[in-house]
Amino acid sequence: MSAGSVLVVCGKAEMASSIQTMLVKEGFYPVSCAQSANEARRNFFSTGFDLVIISTPLPDEQGTDLVFDAHEKTSAGIVVIARPEQLLDMQCSLEKINALILPKPINRLTLLQTARFALSVRNSMTQLINERDSLKKRMDERKILEQAKWLLVEKLNMSEPQAFRLIQKRAMDLRLPQALVAEEIIKKYE
Repeated sequence: MSAGSVLVVCGKAEMASSIQTMLVKEGFYPVSCAQSANEARRNFFSTGFDLVIISTPLPDEQGTDLVFDAHEKTSAGIVVIARPEQLLDMQCSLEKINALILPKPINRLTLLQTARFALSVRNSMTQLINERDSLKKRMDERKILEQAKWLLVEKLNMSEPQAFRLIQKRAMDLRLPQALVAEEIIKKYE
C-alpha cells in the first residue's frame, strides 16, 4: 500500500539516500531526491508530491524560501529538518504555512511519525477544500435557481411553486441541469 509520493531535498547525498531507503521500506512510494533548492523547484513542476521533506541548509540557499515555494506550488505536506539554532527563527516564519519542523539530528521514528502526520494533515486539508468547493458550487447553483424562479414569478405572474416546477420540467425535458435552464431564463428575462 502506497503511503504517498515524497520528495526529499537534502544537500548531503548519503543522508538523502538513507531517508529515501527508510521511507520506501515504510510504504512511501515513489520517493525522489533532490540535492539543491533549484533541483527541487524543477521537480515541483514535473511531479505532484504528497510530501516534501527539506533538510536545511541547502547548498544553494538556506531553505526557507524553498519551503514557501513548496507551499505555494504544491499541495504537499511539508517537513523541515533544521539545525537546533535555526529552529526558533524557522518556526516563527513557517508555522503560518503549516510546515512541520524537526531538529537535527533526526530520529528515524520521529521522522516517520512526522511524515505520516504531515500526510494526514495534507489529506484532511485536501478533503476540506474539495468539500468547500462542492458546497460553493451547490450554493452558486442554488442562487441561480432562486434568481430564475423569482424572475418567472415577477415576469410571468407565476406562483413560486409553479416557477420552480417550470424550471424542473424544462430541465427534465431538455435533459439539462436545472442550473443551465435557470441561466437561460435569466438571460431571457433580464
